[in-house]
Amino acid sequence: MKKILIILILPCFLLIACKSEAPKPIRDSINILLPIDPERVNPVYDSRSIAREVFQYIYVPVGDFHPETLELYPILLKNIPNEQKDAEGNSYYEIELIKDAKWSDGKNITAEDYIFTIKSVLLPLSSPRSWKSTLVNINDIQADPDDPYKVKVFVNGQYMLAKEMVSTIYLLPKHVYNNSNVLDNIGIKEIKSMNEQEQPEGMELFLEDFNDQKHYSTNILGNGPYKLDSWETDQYLSLSKVENYWGSEYQENPFLQTNVEKINFKIIADEMTAITALKDGALDIVKGLPAVNFENLKKELPEASYLNAPSTRYYYIAINNQNPLLANVDIRKALASLVNVKAMINNIEFGYGQALTGPIHPSKSEYNENLNDEIFNVTEAKRILTELGWSDTNNNNTVDKVINGKREELELDLLITGGELGQKVALLFQEEATKVGVKINIVRKDIRRMRSENIYTYDYDLAALAEGQDVIPVDPYRRWHSDNVKEKGSNLSGFKSTTTDSLIMLIRNEKDFEKREKLFEEFHQEIYNQQPVIFLFSPTQKIIVGPDFEATVTAKRPGYLANTFKIKSAKK
Repeated sequence: MKKILIILILPCFLLIACKSEAPKPIRDSINILLPIDPERVNPVYDSRSIAREVFQYIYVPVGDFHPETLELYPILLKNIPNEQKDAEGNSYYEIELIKDAKWSDGKNITAEDYIFTIKSVLLPLSSPRSWKSTLVNINDIQADPDDPYKVKVFVNGQYMLAKEMVSTIYLLPKHVYNNSNVLDNIGIKEIKSMNEQEQPEGMELFLEDFNDQKHYSTNILGNGPYKLDSWETDQYLSLSKVENYWGSEYQENPFLQTNVEKINFKIIADEMTAITALKDGALDIVKGLPAVNFENLKKELPEASYLNAPSTRYYYIAINNQNPLLANVDIRKALASLVNVKAMINNIEFGYGQALTGPIHPSKSEYNENLNDEIFNVTEAKRILTELGWSDTNNNNTVDKVINGKREELELDLLITGGELGQKVALLFQEEATKVGVKINIVRKDIRRMRSENIYTYDYDLAALAEGQDVIPVDPYRRWHSDNVKEKGSNLSGFKSTTTDSLIMLIRNEKDFEKREKLFEEFHQEIYNQQPVIFLFSPTQKIIVGPDFEATVTAKRPGYLANTFKIKSAKK
């Protein structure tokens, strides 16, 4: 009888033991689609959207905009600083870093790294380009002699984004760069006035190392929750959690969370291949698919989550304003009249988009809502071209004109990448342009070659491009000021205007919000009048998340933080 009791009781104990165990996660990694290789995984050297998809887990800035509230939020900072004035009325911000923060090699992050980053970026011969035009608004930096985690940053007090500039900077680890001490005794003013031909002793050795591609490809030392394990160009990147991560004590901070052990990026250029990988469970996060595929997958893969994140990205067709033919504003207006943006939104994006009229996202308060976004008018395009003397004299269906004694046909190349969206946009444009005798040749090209061979050298006619803005207020200097019309410059359309240049500088130096908004309206109006590019639309960020994860989206680029995704547990 006792034996029977033991046999009956034993399963009960086993059952209780099973119930007491916490359910185990069904996954320890997450797989994310990248359509192209990011090339540079370091935010200081390259801040492009595709690179951000990866580096946001390896590096964290000193502060950022919270993904939910979109308000400035400290990460490495003890708090977000406010502007102060010294006895002479100079504006400064006191930066205080938390003492817990470390680089992934265990070294403490200190004010030395903050100072080093700003100085190295401002050097005229250092390779990071995108930050120079912003950090030039820093006038001086003073380390605290009594506290290695404090520094005063003196700024141009009129600069509109001074607070955001000092509070959201990414840092570089000074200790990994050769001869980095060469900057210790050089002030900001001296760096800003430095002659490229006359460098201080030891600077050449430092710059040779600082500009080396290893710092954004193989020798990547971050301060974020993940580190780079492996990277096979055009195939994959793999990240894993940093061991003994300093941010483990700050898991309420979304930028420091580590809900998954590994983050894998799979580089798949072909959309159908990516869709197949999603269906097969080889991908967990896919974004950027055409709306038609997004809608179809809702039926084919109903167990996945289909999220629409607010997006500050927009599409446009760049016009090379350095091309003598396209330097004519009327030609640019005629071309813009041939683009049926509303049809693109409805037919290509299934309504997931909003037309725009200028280089500011429609969701931003700076956007000028008084401008007409329905400029598609084939008749108007024909009228403009006729007035400019373009006509089809040889009956070959392409208008022509004598220019400098030679008859030229209005034939333009439109560069696109291999994506389906770009192809559809190009075909719609080509179809409408044919109606007025403008020949558009669609030329596919890898984005890297397009940038290096065409965009950065102004060796193109038209190019289908995208621009990503963040929740931070827009600073139009980088994309639209004449200063940046140069080889490898950031003014990609080569547009120059003394009027817009003046407005840009007024905007940058106006801290009063209402006054700045009025200046933005004028700037937007002037861009609208000059038509330097053809503005298309801003899509919503369509993100598909596989069934193994609970996910949220954000208006911040790139629309999500995979490290915050909750892994679903296995069912008993």
